[in-house]
Amino acid sequence: MTQEEKIEGRKNWRFRWLSLIFEFSHLEYQKGLWFDKKYPDEIGWFGEDICQYFDDLYLDDNYKYQLEDLTISNQEYLIIKEFHFELDKFVEMTNKLGDEFNENDILENKDWIKLCGLGRIAWDKLKLVISNPSEKEHMDGMEQNYLEEKSR
Repeated sequence: MTQEEKIEGRKNWRFRWLSLIFEFSHLEYQKGLWFDKKYPDEIGWFGEDICQYFDDLYLDDNYKYQLEDLTISNQEYLIIKEFHFELDKFVEMTNKLGDEFNENDILENKDWIKLCGLGRIAWDKLKLVISNPSEKEHMDGMEQNYLEEKSR
């Protein structure tokens, strides 16, 4: 793999990572995406988003690889760590409940609401520490495009 391919892969990974952190930290966006189909260019539901986060981003090792290859900084990891482990616990709980536990149940679940609060704290802190202009623009754009004025 060339250096250019590595740089592009890292950029793509980070954009997908930030997009999922945004989704997991904004209940309004989840409702608009999962139920209201408010965003015709976006596809998502709980199970798909979990697979994208843990599998597509290769996070089964709890960020070990991403820290080793400097895809994320130690500071970013410390910001996202609690949310990540709580999300993993929540997924384990939903797996035990099976198919009866759907998106309606998730959006009303007190543990999910608390988890989204942790995600929101992490999102807000990441916005303060991320210095890459295109990543900052991506984060700002998500908020501008997908959130109502009152929730910002």
